[in-house]
Amino acid sequence: MNINFYKKYYGILLSTIDIIIFYLSLLLIIIFRFDNINRIIINDHLIAFSPLIFLSIFLYFINNLYDYGFQLKGSDFVAFFGRTQSFLLFIGIIYFYIMPIGITPKTNLILFWILSSILIYFNHAFLNKANALEKINVLFLQNNEVTLNIQNTINNSNFGIKAFVYPLNSDINLVKDFVIQNQIKTIVLDSKDISKQNLYPLLFENINFQTFEAFYETIFRKISVETIDHNWFLETINPSKYSLTSFIKRLFDISLSLLFLIITLPFWIIIIILIKTTSKGPIFYLSHRYGKNGNNIILYKFRTMQFNARNSGPAWTLPNDKRITFIGYILRKLYIDEWPQFINILKGDLSFVGPRPEEFELANTFQQNINFYNIRHLVTPGLTGWAQINQKNTHSINEAREKLKYDLYYIKNYSIWLDLYIIIKTLKIPFI
Repeated sequence: MNINFYKKYYGILLSTIDIIIFYLSLLLIIIFRFDNINRIIINDHLIAFSPLIFLSIFLYFINNLYDYGFQLKGSDFVAFFGRTQSFLLFIGIIYFYIMPIGITPKTNLILFWILSSILIYFNHAFLNKANALEKINVLFLQNNEVTLNIQNTINNSNFGIKAFVYPLNSDINLVKDFVIQNQIKTIVLDSKDISKQNLYPLLFENINFQTFEAFYETIFRKISVETIDHNWFLETINPSKYSLTSFIKRLFDISLSLLFLIITLPFWIIIIILIKTTSKGPIFYLSHRYGKNGNNIILYKFRTMQFNARNSGPAWTLPNDKRITFIGYILRKLYIDEWPQFINILKGDLSFVGPRPEEFELANTFQQNINFYNIRHLVTPGLTGWAQINQKNTHSINEAREKLKYDLYYIKNYSIWLDLYIIIKTLKIPFI
């Protein structure tokens, strides 16, 4: 099976079965609870329960339950799934007992929640188990440190893949024997190795071929900065294609940021009073950062640290950083400290989605130590981004390098649809 196909349709298969389970559970509850079933009863329940069902599917999506290679296993998955279902039950109670739905199915809601939770849990557990057992065998025809690390990562993760490493040999028969013996379905090639032409006969073995860079991008949804070179950028990145997308993004940015600022304006007064009365210093923290094309932009944030904290500590904000004020901790926890950046979005310094801009000091350090780091400045930086939904905050150069891999993926796949996906994923419920 082609890995691209498997990865692309795994979430669609899982979510489709979940939807079927939801409606099947509802039908079984109706059959169990009503003696005389008619079309009116069925229609009333379908209309009432459908918004809750699709809210559940949406919540599963933003909390990664449909992601290929979802990592939670065993008791961790049970706890995560339990919290998600408890939240959905709470929403269901509010939905049916506060909103004017037309029906208030007290017992039916509980029975529906119990039955659907059990069936959906076993659906996910079964497919995750099948995903672990039915592995697609992949062969790396590169024997180096990078591929060995990738092999180890893949074989110790729930990706539905088993990776082998075998040095590319001029004797095609040895490679062919290894492929047949290990039931290899995909061969990953070094795009720079000219001897790969000897693999042409393996096309008759129904083998799917991919370059290492393409395979890495497909599986990890980031770009391998260790193996690409300047040619990769020249062949892959096309800034001219960004024009229409950037225009649409700008219209969206202006409309949504203006709406947000108008709606939240009353809360700004409360926040400003709390900051000003609980600690000395200005209300806003102004940070000079690199914008599009490396231009200087000033980023606005509500101040969450003690005044002049940057003069007494590292530029990186560390876990349990003592420089953060009590009010600042709450603002950070709820992401309220980022609200002033909607002014940056309205001005055009930021977009809703893009590579997160770094402070000058950190960005200069990264550019000196990480290849191609300045490519991040090819597009307008964002309030959220592909790196933000896939990786935690950066606290080291190695973590910054990982973040760059995600930023390059975003730049390569720059589109309105990817932006919408990132925005939806950013809405992830933090306590689930």
